[in-house]
Parts: sequence; C-alpha cells; structure tokens
Amino acid sequence: MDIEQLRTLVTVVDEGTFDRAAARLHVSAPAVSQRIKALETQTGHVLVQRVVPVRLTEPGTEVLRLARQVLALHNDAMEHLGLGGDPNGPGAATGRRQLPVAVNADSLATWFRPVLAEVGSAVVAPGQVPVTVRLSVEDQDHSLALLQAGTVAAAVTTSERTVTGCRSIALGEMVYEPCLSATLLDRLTDQADGRGGDKGSTDSALDLSVVPVVVFNDKDDLQHHQLRRVQADGAAPEHRVPSSEAFIRAVADGLGWGMVPRLQMARSPFAAVTEDFARVPGLEDDTVTLFLQRWKTPLPALDRLEASVRKYADMYL
Repeated sequence: MDIEQLRTLVTVVDEGTFDRAAARLHVSAPAVSQRIKALETQTGHVLVQRVVPVRLTEPGTEVLRLARQVLALHNDAMEHLGLGGDPNGPGAATGRRQLPVAVNADSLATWFRPVLAEVGSAVVAPGQVPVTVRLSVEDQDHSLALLQAGTVAAAVTTSERTVTGCRSIALGEMVYEPCLSATLLDRLTDQADGRGGDKGSTDSALDLSVVPVVVFNDKDDLQHHQLRRVQADGAAPEHRVPSSEAFIRAVADGLGWGMVPRLQMARSPFAAVTEDFARVPGLEDDTVTLFLQRWKTPLPALDRLEASVRKYADMYL
C-alpha cells in the first residue's frame, strides 16, 4: 500500500469529508478520491462510505488501524533520521507529535494524572519529537472500541481480549464502594423507622428501589449491577452526573448513592472530598480490573507512555 494513499485515508476520516481532506493535504478533491479508489482497488473492498461525515466500512476500519500505525512508524523514522515527519500530520504545526489515548474518567481523575504530566513534558532523546497527549475520555468497558477503530494508539480498558495488532498489559484493580452521605443514610433510616422498620438499625438493607442512584452516564453499569443483586429489575430513580469529581461531590452532598472509587475517598492521594462516606447497607464492593492495550508498533512515544502507565499503576492500583 502506498504511503500517500494511507495518509489520505487517515486524513479523510479525521476531517470527515473529501473536500476538507483535500484542503489539509493541499491537493484537489478529485486527487483525494483517486487515492481512496486506488486503495480500495488494492484491498478489494469498499473502505469509505461517501456520506457526510464519511463512515468506514468494516474492512475500512481494519485498513485505518494499519494506516495509523504505518504513518506513526514512518514519521518516527523520518524524524530520527532528521528528515522531518508529516508536515500535514496532527501536531505538526507545533513541533509536537500527537499521541491519541483512551482512558476512563475515574482513572483520569486519579492514578492517570501523573502519567499525563510525565509523558507530556518528557525530555526526549535527540532526533525524537516530543508529544502532546490527545485524550478520549471513555468508559473503561467501551474504550476498546476506539482502539479497534484505530482512533487511538493505546487504551485503558477492562477487556482481556487483545485487539489485533496490539498487546495487553495487566495494570491492577480499581475498587469501588457503595456509598452515600451519612446525612442521607440517617434520613433514610428515620423514614424506614417511621414505616415500622428496625428502630435505630443501619445494618438492615434499605429499599433501594426508591432511593435515588447517581450514575456517570448511560454506559455506567456499576450501580445497576449492584441493584440487580438485591432486586429483580434493578430499577431506581436515577441522576446522571458525567464528571468524575462532580459525581463524588453529588454523592457527598446527598443527591443519592453511588459506587465511589476508593482512590477518590477522603485521605486518599486523589481525594475528591474531605468528609467520610457511609456505606449503603446490603451492597458489596465492586472490583474492576484494568488493562493497557497498545499498538505493537515499537514507537518511542508509546513506549514512554507504557513505562509511565506501568509505574503509576503499580504505585496506586
């Protein structure tokens, strides 16, 4: 496959249309179309659906992942030889190469923070270009899809299934505890007492079908996984708070109960609150095992990212 054809495919996907890709590559729109058609002829598959924005077919997704890896390796080799990388590539205008990474919000709010500081400001060897990290914040159960699509070069994920062309590194476990504010627990216990519950007891399970639950977004199943353990339908009034820090604050303020990362509790290195939580009676901790999946392509920027991720995962997970 021709390097310019691969570069054109990546640019078309990144820009969304053939016209915008042509402008970025400083060629005509027909030239972009000819390169894509030539690539499709070589592979024997339609790679790009001609809609706005463009969409990849399944074979197109496979070729895109290959294209991003080939271009990254090509640019790194050219820079190492002092010949310069892709002048139209992401980050070229700043003299830094972009490193696309997917990570879940809870990791980003805790143990992944020092990774950013280390990799983004790392002093690199002569002939290498420093990087800017381009983060895609995605639920840990869904970040793998970005890696499969070739959108990112590495992803923190819960999946043990290794994506083709990648390798997987076990990082450790994040522990989540079912929490609510002590004030909310007292209020709910008083209500239960008024309905004839066990007076003064906080050990008996609450009626969680009527207690509001705080979730991160529609992909966050940690809370409903716990609910399904204690009630058949797993239903409850639901607040959605799509920010890791605001999620913890919402639980602390009594908006409802939620599964709180132990790393964000009071007295942890990444505490989002100073007050202690109460546990939700009748529910258990949940443990999420995290993996780093990254391209096998031996790129110095990816190697630095992996080393930093390993270091801080070993320290905090």
